[in-house]
Amino acid sequence: MRRHSLILSFSLSLFASCSKHPAAPASDLVVHEWGTYTSVQGSNGATLDGMQHEEEALPAFVHQRAIVPHGEKGIESLPSAVNQKLETPVLYFYSPTAVKVSATVDFPGGIISQWYPDAAESAPAVGEMTAVANGRMRWDAELRPLDPMVGMQAVTADSVWAPSRQVAAVPVGIGAEIEKFIFYRGLGKFDVPFRVEARADGLLDLVNDSDEAIEDAFLLRVHATGGATVSLGRIPAHGVLRGVTPPVEGKERNLDQYVADTMDTVAAALERSGLYHDEARAMVETWSRSYFRSLGLRVLYAAPRAWTDRLLPLTLSPTPSSVVRTLVGRVEIMTPADEADLLSRAMLMNTAELVDALGRFAEPKLRRARQLATDPILGARLDAAIAAAVAIP
Repeated sequence: MRRHSLILSFSLSLFASCSKHPAAPASDLVVHEWGTYTSVQGSNGATLDGMQHEEEALPAFVHQRAIVPHGEKGIESLPSAVNQKLETPVLYFYSPTAVKVSATVDFPGGIISQWYPDAAESAPAVGEMTAVANGRMRWDAELRPLDPMVGMQAVTADSVWAPSRQVAAVPVGIGAEIEKFIFYRGLGKFDVPFRVEARADGLLDLVNDSDEAIEDAFLLRVHATGGATVSLGRIPAHGVLRGVTPPVEGKERNLDQYVADTMDTVAAALERSGLYHDEARAMVETWSRSYFRSLGLRVLYAAPRAWTDRLLPLTLSPTPSSVVRTLVGRVEIMTPADEADLLSRAMLMNTAELVDALGRFAEPKLRRARQLATDPILGARLDAAIAAAVAIP
């Protein structure tokens, strides 16, 4: 209720405000953020390289580092390997008064490759990137309480961009560009202290090697016609969930019902992390296809706030009275059965068929198969398939 009253008073204050926007007192500014990072892990729990490929296309108006990017992640080159995709972090702002704000995000383990609205500062400079590391971006914006759709770029209702706008945040303006949030995403080479070890007996061990507890985690399995979710609950600091049973194949619920139920379950966890209800719904709606409909076995977990602050240090001016930052870690799991099946298919299928069958995570999966291959002929076939996968946007 307080948030919505802030927005109402903010709108009314326009009639009395002057052309200059005063800085709001720290107690009047609230900032919330959500986003996700995605990796693929082999059955041994090791994070795999090859994560630079597009999964969710962005609108054409979004800024990117390169006019002709390497793949579809807006980056000009890849001087080093990538094992994490930083997907769609958005920053929402709430204030009862018109205010200028500055937001700086550092990304020590990666590069910010796409963003909107436009930034005042970006590092490293285009053409000067020597590693997928030491990224930085700063936005200097003003909060605008006008009709939330006025001046915004049009998107279709089914665009991945659309759900993030269904939030009662104060619009952000930078020059002529107006949006309901500050958006950024990128690529990284970093490890987090969480892994999933898939055992030969079909069970999973989930390991949290950090000093912070993971408050909510979920295990999802999706097939073409159905899906199922196991709520794993809390994983304590330096804790292990041993012998977790994946949902039994063939026992999944109707796909649409599974998606609806799982979205509700995950959204409730996001609210427990501090996000507002509409923010949590926006996040699960944004990722309804990738999280909940993409085929495979995966874990979603709410990253501890300390992990987010280390991964993406955030500096805000003026200092907000409250900041909520919720990143969801997404781990695509390769089981021993998956790996054995991939090795068999690599001997039987031609390169194009194999890469196409593996989808957007073809490259990391093929790299895991190459680690396991001992036969020279099979190794050569996998090398060719990896090369083909690398060339895919």
